[in-house]
Amino acid sequence: MEIQYNGHCAFAMSLGKIDVMGHEKYSLIKDGKTYLFSNPVAKLLFRILPNTKIKADSNWQSFK
Repeated sequence: MEIQYNGHCAFAMSLGKIDVMGHEKYSLIKDGKTYLFSNPVAKLLFRILPNTKIKADSNWQSFK
C-alpha cells in the first residue's frame, strides 16, 4: 500500500504543518492508501473532522 505524504503525519499536513512525521504504529488504510499519524489523537481527528483529507492533499501539493 502506498504511504501518503512521504510518511508525514496526515493530520498535521491537513493543518499545513510539514515538519511532523507519522509512525506506522498509528496508521489508517483508506481507499488502498496508507496514512500515518504522529499519535492516536491525530488519527482520530483526521477521521472525524470534515475535509481533512482534502486539506492535507492541497497542502501536500503546495509543499512538493
